[in-house]
Amino acid sequence: MYEPTNESQPTTTNTTTNTSQTTPALAGVCLVCGGECAVGDTMCTRCDGLMRGWLREYPSWLDSLHEFLDSTAHYGGHQPGRVNLPAAPTPIRLPVLDHMQEVGDMAVALWRRLYAPSAMPWANGRIHPSLLECLSVCAACPRLNRLPDIDIIWHDWESSARKTLSIIDVPPSRHGIGRCPNPLCGVELSAPIDAVEVTCPVCGGTYRVVDVRLGFLKECIASGKAFTAGECAELLRECGFQCNANTIRSWRKRGRLQPVGENVKGQPLYRLSDVHGQVVRRDSI
Repeated sequence: MYEPTNESQPTTTNTTTNTSQTTPALAGVCLVCGGECAVGDTMCTRCDGLMRGWLREYPSWLDSLHEFLDSTAHYGGHQPGRVNLPAAPTPIRLPVLDHMQEVGDMAVALWRRLYAPSAMPWANGRIHPSLLECLSVCAACPRLNRLPDIDIIWHDWESSARKTLSIIDVPPSRHGIGRCPNPLCGVELSAPIDAVEVTCPVCGGTYRVVDVRLGFLKECIASGKAFTAGECAELLRECGFQCNANTIRSWRKRGRLQPVGENVKGQPLYRLSDVHGQVVRRDSI
């Protein structure tokens, strides 16, 4: 009774619809960035590397997100020269909890998209693997760069990675900027974020923050000191260079930069002189 009839729909409409649904995608074109890729693939090598890199990094990012569930945990609170804020009024950060659930749902959805398990859960014993297993097998799946809707999936994961890093890689409210330029003083100075000038509490001199940071930058480069990607990027930005933590991690994946160790949290440390050398190169992207 409610079935559509062919008489109510023009023939031209059906022809147009069928043609648009069967039109194949362009071969050899990355659906994410529009660049060249291998025939049969839907992602170029660069976009594929970024996508798999996010999936491989997320286990460690999730550990950091677990730490920030505690409302009394503050950015850089246990590092020298940084200040802890008062305890938050709630026991956990609900937005962080919601974001972790969102990441878990995305990982499971991608695993189902790649492996298409049976619709009957009793046939497989369990519906899907654990979150860490989903991330691991999806990062290693050879079909990842052949999904026809990879552009939507890629941008969803890019947005999620940006949100995750904005939670775990936020600069502190006050941080150390270097030593007092007065050769008779040399005390460690700290200043609020976005401060323009700083006054030394010992000698009373007032200096530009950028000058103090440049002096600290030269000292670190000469001494071979190493920092995390976020700390290197922060120092270089305050000295006028264009750099961010994701760029440093990208250089590592592309073999342009290698860590020289790890801190107590297991985060890789990069020699500041190596990062600075990459920044000043004109071909660094």
